[in-house]
Amino acid sequence: MSDEISTQDLVAGAQAGADDSREALFRRFLPRVARMVAARLGVPRDRLPVSAEDVAQDALLRALRGLPQFESRGSGAFAAWLATIVENCIRNQLRSARGGGERLFWQRYGDLDLGDSFFPGESASPSGLAAGREANRAIEAAMLRLPVIYRQLLSLRFFAGMSHAEVAQEVGHTEVNCRKLVQRALDLLRVEIARSRDG
Repeated sequence: MSDEISTQDLVAGAQAGADDSREALFRRFLPRVARMVAARLGVPRDRLPVSAEDVAQDALLRALRGLPQFESRGSGAFAAWLATIVENCIRNQLRSARGGGERLFWQRYGDLDLGDSFFPGESASPSGLAAGREANRAIEAAMLRLPVIYRQLLSLRFFAGMSHAEVAQEVGHTEVNCRKLVQRALDLLRVEIARSRDG
């Protein structure tokens, strides 16, 4: 199924029982969900523990199972709904975590370009630090140095694709305040990227 098909069309197809629509939704959102989990846990995506892969897949499967009850209210509705499910799954995982050294798994989520996610359309964006994966690693490392609230805001806004209003509702701030916080998070991200380049 083509990536050109809108998420709303895929959701409608999946709600009508089309397996290919469900599979396309899973493939489309797994990289974003994996990035959200990594950002929330404060670890690089290539060092996520095995349980984090389970969290990402579980969140997506829960969302797909819940599609019959889902009511789309716009183009970002599915992403916002999924982000809430991801947050709930992460909280449940953190509550049940026992600690200890979990083995690491080889990440398969490298197709989400962080430069394009955070800095779309910028000719001299921080993704110019290096090409491809190097830029992703630099942006990811910088993001992980940010305070948790900023990681959460960036994750919801750019990985989940939520609007400022949806992010504000999720984190309990006004939309105006949320816009300022997201901009502050992006500014801090730029500073961290510059530090790592200059350091």
